[in-house]
Amino acid sequence: MTDQYYYPNIWGRSILTSANEILGDNGVNALLNLAGLQEYIGNYPPDNIKKEFSFTHVAKLQQALYDMYGSRGARVFATRGGEQTFQHSMDKYDKVQKAALAAMSIGSTEARHRVGLQFFSKFFNTVSDQIVRIDDDETYWYWIIERCPMCWERHATEPVCHLGVGVLNAASTWATGGAKFRIQEINCKAKGDENCVYALEKSPIG
Repeated sequence: MTDQYYYPNIWGRSILTSANEILGDNGVNALLNLAGLQEYIGNYPPDNIKKEFSFTHVAKLQQALYDMYGSRGARVFATRGGEQTFQHSMDKYDKVQKAALAAMSIGSTEARHRVGLQFFSKFFNTVSDQIVRIDDDETYWYWIIERCPMCWERHATEPVCHLGVGVLNAASTWATGGAKFRIQEINCKAKGDENCVYALEKSPIG
């Protein structure tokens, strides 16, 4: 399929730099070879916000992590990559960071969490081709991805979008001033579900 949907370059770069911190140069090179993305060996995406890192490449990297390290290993590496991607985004989009802080400056932990998720869903929809919406019930917030790069054209028997868990971990903690929440992907397009859905408990851990 011809690439038509993209992440900003900085997000692709963050995925690779976080993998490099854990795996080292040789490990990342092996990952890129397995993914068929040799063009990034020693040549990471540029540190800018242009939408040029394709969904196909995001998915190939996530699949290669799964192939190299299995389900548990892929979860660890991808979650860390998601956390770093969020942090790098805040550093790069400084105006967004200031606006988010202003929006979340008052209210309870739950209110800040709600505003943060709403803010960041709009942020994702604006700066990338990913499509996100928010829903909730008494117990959970639901982060619903209608167009997902992490499992783009992938097929699996279990949820595989672990990068998103890392992003939501970091975003939720940042939005609430340090609170931690249980987050789980409960539906995934890779296993035939309509959307990728993450359930985030409204009550912080502890």
